[in-house]
Amino acid sequence: MDAEPIEEVLYHYRSSVRIGEVERYLITYDLYEEEELPARVELRSLWLKVKNISSLTYRAAYLMGPYMLYCDLRTEDYHHSQKLFSSADMPQFEPAMQPQQEFVAELWLHKLQKRYVWILDVVSQIIFTTSSVVPFEVTIASTRGAVEDTATLAPQAGSFNRRLTVNRQTTLDLWNLPQQVFDDYTKPEHLVVLTHGLHSNVTADMQYLKEAIEHSQQYYPNEHIVVKGFGDNVCKTEKGIKYLGGRLGEYIVKQLYNERVKRISFIGHSLGGLIQTFAIAYIAINYPWFFEKVDPVNFVALASPLLGIVTNNPAYVNILLSMGVVGKTGQDLGLQAHQGDDQPLLCSLPGHTTRRILRKFKKRTLYANAVNDGIVPLYTSALLYLDYDSILKQLQDTKEYQVDKQDFFTKTLINPLVKAINVLMPQTQGSSSIPKVSMFDSAMSVLLPPLPKKTFLMNPSGGPNVILHDKMYSEADIPEAGTPPGKNIWSSLLLNIGNNEEYKQLEEEIAKKWHKGMTWRKVIVHLKPDAHNNIIVRRRFANAYGWPVIDHLVQNHFNGSDYPYTEDEDEEAALDELIEQERKWINRPHNETFFDVGPTGMISSVGEILENIKNSAFQKTTSASSLKASDSFDDDEIFRLHDLY
Repeated sequence: MDAEPIEEVLYHYRSSVRIGEVERYLITYDLYEEEELPARVELRSLWLKVKNISSLTYRAAYLMGPYMLYCDLRTEDYHHSQKLFSSADMPQFEPAMQPQQEFVAELWLHKLQKRYVWILDVVSQIIFTTSSVVPFEVTIASTRGAVEDTATLAPQAGSFNRRLTVNRQTTLDLWNLPQQVFDDYTKPEHLVVLTHGLHSNVTADMQYLKEAIEHSQQYYPNEHIVVKGFGDNVCKTEKGIKYLGGRLGEYIVKQLYNERVKRISFIGHSLGGLIQTFAIAYIAINYPWFFEKVDPVNFVALASPLLGIVTNNPAYVNILLSMGVVGKTGQDLGLQAHQGDDQPLLCSLPGHTTRRILRKFKKRTLYANAVNDGIVPLYTSALLYLDYDSILKQLQDTKEYQVDKQDFFTKTLINPLVKAINVLMPQTQGSSSIPKVSMFDSAMSVLLPPLPKKTFLMNPSGGPNVILHDKMYSEADIPEAGTPPGKNIWSSLLLNIGNNEEYKQLEEEIAKKWHKGMTWRKVIVHLKPDAHNNIIVRRRFANAYGWPVIDHLVQNHFNGSDYPYTEDEDEEAALDELIEQERKWINRPHNETFFDVGPTGMISSVGEILENIKNSAFQKTTSASSLKASDSFDDDEIFRLHDLY
C-alpha cells in the first residue's frame, strides 16, 4: 500500500515568550501508518520555519528587550557524546533571531524507519525587562516554498495531518513535569537549587544544566533529584547580593522545603555563587533547624566573583561601580561598604556562620575560566591561591598556544592570570600590557556569541581537553603573608600589571577567610569565547564549547557517590558576641529605593510600573459593565507607551 499523500502545510501555530521563557515542540512524524514497511515509501524531507513576528521597528528597542529569539532543532536521540556521521543528523540552530527574521530548517527523512522525532526549542533572549513579549510562529510544511508562504495562514492548535503530531511544552511544563512524572511520595528528595547571575535568569539560561543533572537520576534509585531555581530575582539583580540572597533563602525555606527534602545542593553561576552563599548564611541564622534536618551535599560555583572584580578593571570601571552604575550589586563587587556597614559585604560574607555551614557540605567545588572570560577573572573565581606554574604549563601545551605563541598571549590569554600572581607579588607598571577580553565584549557575546564550528558539533569528543587543572586546596596550601606564590613565570614574557595595593590586600584577606578550615576543589578550564556563558552552556548549541564542563560537573557531583572530599575539622566555637554581630549584619533591613539599581535596572522598574498600570486598567474595563467600548483602555497603546521608555 502506498503512503498517503500529504498536504503542503502540516502545522502552523503562533505563540510568544517573555524573559526566561522557553517553549519546546516535540515533533513526531510517522513515515507510514502500517505495521510493516509498505512497498513504496517516499523519503521526502519536511520543512520547518520559526519566525520572529515582532515589528521590524523593535530591532532598535534593544534596552526594552532585546526582542530576539534563540532556537535550535535536534533529533530526539541526539547526544553530544555521540559522533555524527551524517550532516542530516547535525543539529541546526539560530542564536539571535531579530524581529521579522526567520529560521528555516530541513527535517530530513533519510532512513527507512517508521517514526521520526525532532525537538525544537524556542528561547526568549530578553534581558532587561519582565514586561516585554516576543511573538513568533512555527510552521511545518512538505515543501520549502509552502513553509515560507504563510502570510495569510491562520494559526491552528493542532496538526493538519494525522501522521504529524506536535506536542508543545511551556516553561512551567519543562520545570515541573519531570518531578510530577517520576514523583514517588515514598522516596526522599535531593533538592538541587540553581542560581543565576547578573542580568540572567534560571529557567532559560540554566535549563541545559538542569536537564543534565536530571539525567543522573539513574544513579539514585532511592531518592528523587528535584532541580529548582528562584525566578523572582529576574531583572532585580542590581539590587545587591544581600537583597537577592535573602529572597532566595526565604524561597528555599517557605516554597521548596517539605518533609521529604532530606538533602540539598547549591549550584550558582557568576553572581549566583555569591547569592547562594548569602542565602545559606541567611537560612542558618533565621532558620537554624534547616541544616539540621537537611543534609548539605554539593556547593558549586561556576565563574563566580568571590573576591569582587576590582583590581582587574580599569580605574574608570571601578569608579562607575562605586557610583552605582550597576546598582548596589556593582558596589558589592567593587568592594564598597554600604551605609551602616563597617566593611564591604564580600569581606563579611565568609564569616563564622557561613563557614560553619559550608564545612558541612560534602563537596565544595569552584569552576573558573583561565582565559576568554571578560566578566569574572580567574583570580576571583578561584579564590586567588592556585598552582599557577602548572596552569601556565597546561596552557602552553594547548594546540591554540602551539600554533602561534605570540598571538595566543596577545589575543587570548587575559590579564587575570597575570593579575593573580601580581596580587601577591607586586611589580611596577610596564609600558605595555596584554590586551584582554573586555567586559563589554563579553556582555555583547551574551546575544551574539562566537559560534562553535561544525566539526565540533559533529564530534565534540574529538576536541581538546578543556580541564586544565583539577586539584584540592586547603588552608595549608596558602602561603604565609609576604611569601611570593612561586617563580616569576611571567618575567620572561615581559608582562606587567599595575598596582592597587589597598584592594590587593583586601582580596587576599577575603581569600584566606574562605580557606579557613575548609578544603576546596578548584577546576580550572580552558574554553573558547564566550567562556563566561559557555561554562554553563547558556544556550544548548551557541555555547556548546561548555559541554565538557557540565559533563565534568554532573559526573563528579551526581554520580551516585557522595563521599566527602575531605573531613575538615570544625572551627572553635564562636563567641556569642561574634554570632550576634553576624546576625545583625545578615538581618539588617534592606531599605529599598528606586535608585538601588543602575540605568538598566531602572528600565525594568519602569517597565513593571507600566505593566501594573496596564493590568489595573484592564481590570477596570472588564469589571465596569457600564463602560462604553470606545472608552476602554487600548492594550496596543499601553504597549507602545511601554516601548517609549
